[in-house]
Amino acid sequence: MQKLSKSLMLVIILVMLSVITSCGTNDHEEANKIIKLGNAPYDYEGPPVEITKKIAEEQGYEVEIIEGDVGFMFLSLVEGDVDIWPGVWLPSLHQSYHEQYEDDYELGNVIYQSALSGLTVPEYSEIKSLDELKGNEDYFNNKIIGIEPGSGVMLRAEKFIEDYDLDFELISGSTSSMLAEVDYATTHEEPILFLGWRPHAMFMKYDLKGLEDPDEYFSRDYFQWGVNKNFKDNAPDMYEFVNNFSMNVEDMEVFLYELEEGADLDKLVDEWIEDNRATIDTWLEE
Repeated sequence: MQKLSKSLMLVIILVMLSVITSCGTNDHEEANKIIKLGNAPYDYEGPPVEITKKIAEEQGYEVEIIEGDVGFMFLSLVEGDVDIWPGVWLPSLHQSYHEQYEDDYELGNVIYQSALSGLTVPEYSEIKSLDELKGNEDYFNNKIIGIEPGSGVMLRAEKFIEDYDLDFELISGSTSSMLAEVDYATTHEEPILFLGWRPHAMFMKYDLKGLEDPDEYFSRDYFQWGVNKNFKDNAPDMYEFVNNFSMNVEDMEVFLYELEEGADLDKLVDEWIEDNRATIDTWLEE
């Protein structure tokens, strides 16, 4: 009887250890099935974020959208609070962030090359070039209308004002508040100097142009993925995806404009995926 009890206890212990080990493995596998997808508050990140979310879910992942500003995104990529983020602008706009963290995160594929990122005016503006701003600051009421503080284009604009010794106040705020100013100014054909970038629906909605940039101060950057260093091991198929995904500027602006005009987001995403399904399948191949 004693032998039987000892044998029974041994069996129970082995079974319990097996269950605990199995649970631990399953928990680890489940943890790796969650993708934390970064999303800073800029419209142009919407299409790649939503398309990637849909594809990841098709691949069996649960997706968490993590929101925050640019500085938060870079730090989160390094610390593992974000796995992937379609929002890095290099070589200029996010240069300071990249130099700080470049050894601690990876760069994925270039999504597109920016067609514009810098000082923008309505087509009717009398000022055509950056080198005309000095001495003509009062034409724009000595103000440059900006967006969220800490964003790459804001940091670049601050440095531009300082380097060229211009008498401008850079007004920070939200992207939506800047666009409200643009809407009012263009409706009344008033001068306005603001921070514009493509792709964005504003360039389909308003008649705008970037100021000529003879010194190439606001160089056109590449918009690409930021990737946590552990992501390849945790989600190899989606790692391949973000090292292949691209989307041209024109497609992005049509997507953003239709969305602003009331189109259904899920429908736009589904249509884009359907139109590009064969290519997407190759992006996922390891």
